Amino acid sequence: MSDSDSATANAERRRAYRRRTLKEGRIVFANHTMVFDCTIRDLSDYGARLKMETTIDVPDEFYLYLVHLRQRVQVEVRWRTPDSLGVEFVGEKQTVSSLMKI
Repeated sequence: MSDSDSATANAERRRAYRRRTLKEGRIVFANHTMVFDCTIRDLSDYGARLKMETTIDVPDEFYLYLVHLRQRVQVEVRWRTPDSLGVEFVGEKQTVSSLMKI
């Protein structure tokens, strides 16, 4: 199978179109005591691809804060590399109060 065939097969398995982005994100867990910065590289209605320095110590479930939208969503990790995460949204997006620091 060629690289283009593989890319087409992966795209056909997705539930929604994935948009390339370069947006600021925050990974928040441990009762909001742990926060890691990340870059949101791809975004769809069902998930995202996150890029960061390292995925070590990032749990399999956490809140992702979408800084540009002032929203947060609970996510689960579906795949992981040393510097990237593929996450699926498992909760509804919630608007974050402008008074809440993220």
